[in-house]
Order: sequence, then structure tokens, then C-alpha cells
Amino acid sequence: MTTADTSNFFKRADYSEDYWNNYLATRPRYDQLLYKAIYDYHQSHHGLTETAHDVGTGPGQVAEELSSRFNHVVASDNNSTHLAVAQRRLGPLIASQKVSLVQCSAETLADAHPPCSADLITAAECLPLIDADKAIQAFSTVLKHGGTLAIWFYGRPVFAEPEYASKCQPILESILNMLFSKIIKGGGPQHKTGWARATNRMTSFLDDIELKGDVWQDVERHKWNSEYAMPFYGPEACDFTITRSSKIGPDEKVVEKKDPEFWEKQWDLAGVKRFVLANLPTFEENNQDERVEGKYEELGQAMGGEGAVRKFTWPVVLILASKK
Repeated sequence: MTTADTSNFFKRADYSEDYWNNYLATRPRYDQLLYKAIYDYHQSHHGLTETAHDVGTGPGQVAEELSSRFNHVVASDNNSTHLAVAQRRLGPLIASQKVSLVQCSAETLADAHPPCSADLITAAECLPLIDADKAIQAFSTVLKHGGTLAIWFYGRPVFAEPEYASKCQPILESILNMLFSKIIKGGGPQHKTGWARATNRMTSFLDDIELKGDVWQDVERHKWNSEYAMPFYGPEACDFTITRSSKIGPDEKVVEKKDPEFWEKQWDLAGVKRFVLANLPTFEENNQDERVEGKYEELGQAMGGEGAVRKFTWPVVLILASKK
């Protein structure tokens, strides 16, 4: 992945379900506070619960939740390896035809599904990885009038306790920079373009995603802990200029919330290591580095020594929009 000319960071066929088990164990769990915000918004507009579509479904955790509210859920992903994991995890729901799996990209969603066929479309943790303009156009085609689009993304974990954040956060970020730089730097034009797009979008807190007023209404952008950086790595890991931009419309509602307990995780040093390894499928092979091991030792001491457990929170953005 360090040299391949691709913008698909997850396009590998040789990682196992163990990767996704670690991913789900260490990444934040989408709680009912998030889903309630989506369901309440949807109910206040279109409200129908016939069909939901989860884009970039990965291991299928969002599709599984949506199946409790909607008659049918389509779970799509561009990578067959992701769908194979979702197939195993969602077996009973697929067997009962409550959930169906489809391999397609977000940008080509409208090629694979009829116009005005979905009541709700969700896109969790995938918008920085895709062409947002094409994807948003496809979403607007597939959604019914009055249907809901819900996009969300979370960034790097943050030490939530101020007395530890000042000394621990820089060490964690140096570890992430070391590992991400091995993947980000190098590669061909598509590789660099893809990483630059993803980095700019995360840096912008997804404000660069345009939801045009002639297509969308009642747009809301909810941001938790936006004072923290969203990318999982810093400029030191990149070989391109990072640019922040905004396409927030004049009528959009923006809500900022600071909550050090939002999606709280509690980790000792082993938990931090597990999170780092679950960032991308290539991290385990890149983690064997004496510099990284030295930084882990330094981090363990800064966290309070062997067995010390620290609290973590996340910067998060949730975008809600209704199709006119």
C-alpha cells in the first residue's frame, strides 16, 4: 500500500476477520444518542420505515442497528472483503431477508438501485474516502422525497483528562504519525490525491461537503469536541499541503458541543496499542519498529505506569439533511 497507485486505502484481500474484531472492539461504539438523533430527525420529516440503505457498511454494525427500525436494509460496500465479513456477522438477518448485501461504490449507488427507493441513507466513517460530490448526487437520486441522509465521522482519540492530555496526547500522535507516514508518503498520483482529499475533508470537519439548497433542506451539522483535530495523523505524516475549506450553506444549522465523556473509552497501554493496530490492515506489519516501541514505552510512563487506565473521547460530526 505504500507504493500502489490507488485511493482505496482498504483494498486488500489478505486480512482476516480478526482485523474487524479489533476494529469494532477499539473504535467508538455508535450509541443510542446518535441513532436517536437520526431517528428523531427522520420522523420529523418523511418518517417512513420501509427501506434504509447503509453505504460503506464495512462489518455491518450500522445495518444491524437499522434492521431494528426498518422493514428492509440494504448494506453496500465497494470491497468484497468487507461484505464477506458482513455476511458472516449478519447471517441470520440476511437469511430472513431483513438485510441484503450489495457490492457497489457510494458514487455508483444510483446505478445499482432504483430512483426514490430509500427512506433513509446512512454513510458512517466513509465520506473522506470517496468523491463526495458524486456520492451526494447518487444519494439524492436514490432517496425518496422527504427522505433522510445521515453522514457521520469521528477522528483520532483524545486523552480526556486534562492532567494527562498535555503529556500523553503528543506521544500518541507521534506514534500515529510514524505509522501513517509509511502508508501516506510515496505512491502515484491517485494515491496522493486520495490521501490529500481524505486529509482535507477530515481537517475541515466535513464542512467541505456541499448540500445544495435546491436539492436538500433542513441541513443540520452537529459537532462534538470540534476543538480537537479530526485526522488520525498530523501534517508530519503527509507529503502534501493540507487545506481547510467550508461549503456550509447560509441556512444550515450548526450545533457545537463539548463533551469529554462523548463515546468514552477507557484504555491501558495495551488498549491503546490495539486501537493503533486496528487503524488500517497494514499497521500490524508496519508496527515492528524500534522507534515506535520506544514511543510506546514513553507513553506508558506518561499514562501513569503499568496497568494505568486513562479516559479517551473523540471529535465527531453528524450531518443530517432531508431531500426536497
